[in-house]
Amino acid sequence: MSWQRWFLFFCVSLAACVHVRAQVPDGVRYLQLPGFPFVFVSDETVTTPPVVSDSLFDAIARGIRFKVNRTELLAEDPFIALYNEGLLPWLKSQDMELRQMYIKGAASLEGPYQNNVRLSRARTRRLIEFLSESLDQPAESLPYQAQSITEDYGRLVRMLHDADDPDYGKINEIWQRSGGDEQWCKKQMMALEGGRVWKRLLVEYFPSLREARVVLWFARKKDSQRRNQSLRASAIPSRPIPVLFPSETPVFEPLAPVWKPVATKERRHLLAARTNLFHDFLYVPKFGFAPGANIQLEYYPLDGHYTANAGFTFTNHRHWDAYKFFQVRDVQLELRRYFRGGGVFMGPYLGLYGHGTVYGIGFGKKDGWEGEGGGAGLSAGWVWPLNRKGNLRLEVSASLGFFYTRFDPYVYGNPITGVEDGRYYYEYYGNTSDFRKRNHQLFWFGPTNAGLHITYDILYRR
Repeated sequence: MSWQRWFLFFCVSLAACVHVRAQVPDGVRYLQLPGFPFVFVSDETVTTPPVVSDSLFDAIARGIRFKVNRTELLAEDPFIALYNEGLLPWLKSQDMELRQMYIKGAASLEGPYQNNVRLSRARTRRLIEFLSESLDQPAESLPYQAQSITEDYGRLVRMLHDADDPDYGKINEIWQRSGGDEQWCKKQMMALEGGRVWKRLLVEYFPSLREARVVLWFARKKDSQRRNQSLRASAIPSRPIPVLFPSETPVFEPLAPVWKPVATKERRHLLAARTNLFHDFLYVPKFGFAPGANIQLEYYPLDGHYTANAGFTFTNHRHWDAYKFFQVRDVQLELRRYFRGGGVFMGPYLGLYGHGTVYGIGFGKKDGWEGEGGGAGLSAGWVWPLNRKGNLRLEVSASLGFFYTRFDPYVYGNPITGVEDGRYYYEYYGNTSDFRKRNHQLFWFGPTNAGLHITYDILYRR
C-alpha cells in the first residue's frame, strides 16, 4: 500500500474516532440510574439508542402489574409512585426527553388463549398511554419498540429457576419439549401431577406474569440550558455503562430480580350465600305483599370458569278469611360459566338451570291453583363487587326456558252441588265418579325468572 493510501486510511480512522468521542463525553454514552435500573440517560450529543437484548430486558425491566383479566392501571401500583415521585421530577429538572422505550406486555397463563392475546396487547397500550401522559408527549409520537407476549412461558421458567423452585425441572422439560407451542405446553402443565403444580403456580407465580414492563432511554434536549453539563454532576449519581456502538449489547453485572415468590397463598372463596331481593320483597297483584325466604349457595372451584349453584324458596301466606293463599316450595339447581377465568367469577355469565316446585296459590273463592311442576332453561347475568375485597357482590339475572305443571283449580264449596259449605274440594271424600274432573296441565315457554341478588362469601380456602 502506498504512503498516500496509508495517510488516507489514517485520516478516516482519526475522523471516526473524533466522531465517536464527540458522542461520548467523559468516555461514557449511557448511564444507568441507581434506584431506577430500567432507565438509561445520555447527554444531548448521543443519537443512537442502546441495544437492549431479551436477557438484558428481563434483568432490568420494571413495570405495572394488573389484576386478573383486567387492563386498567391501579393507582396504588408501586411503579406509578416510583416513576411519578422519584424519576419524573429529576428528568424534568435535567431537561430530559424520551428517546426510546422498550415495552413488553403479557398475560398470565390461565384463561382462553385469545382472551390472553387481547389482554397482553391492551396492557402494552396502557403503559404507553401512561408514559405519554406523564411526559406530555402524544402516544403516537413516542419512539418505542413494543412486544405483546400472550403467555410468557419463558419468563415463568426463569422465575422458577431463580427461586430454586422444586418443580422447575418438570416445567422446564415441558417447555423445552413444546418447541414453542404454547397451547400444547399449557395442556401439559395443567395435567402435571393431576393439576397440583398448576394450582400452586396459579397462586404463587401467575400474578407476576400479569405485567407490562419497560426499559427507557432519555437524553438531554438539544436546546437545553444544561447542555454540555456532565451528567455525573447531576443530583442523582449515575452508574456508568461501557461505550456502546450500534451493534453492541450493553455489558454489566446482572441486577437482582425484583420478583419474589409469594410466601403464602392468598385466601380464595369457596362457598357464597345469595338471596334474590325480588323474592324477599315480593308483591303479587290480586294478592298483595308476599315476602318469602330465599337462599342460594354457590360453590367456587380454585380455577376455571364453572360454578355450581343450589337454591330454595319458601313462602307460606294463608289468609283464610279472604280466601287468599300464596304457598310455594321451589328447589333450583344451576351450572354457571363465567366468561372470566382464573377463579375470579365476576362479570358476565351464562348458565343452565333446572327446578321443581309445589304450590298453592289462591286469589279468591274460585280463582286459584294447586299443583306441582318443573322446568329447565338458560340463565344469564352479571356480577359486580360491592367492596374492595370483593366478598360482597351485586348480581342481576334473568332466565328463559320452559315450565310444565299439572294442577287443579281452587274451588270453594261442594264440587258437585256448588253449595258453599265452608270446605274446599280436596276436603271431600267419595267416589271419584261423583267429582268433576280437575286434572289440568300447562306448558309455558318464555321468561321464567328475574333477580336482583346480594351475594356474600361465607367459606374460604387457602
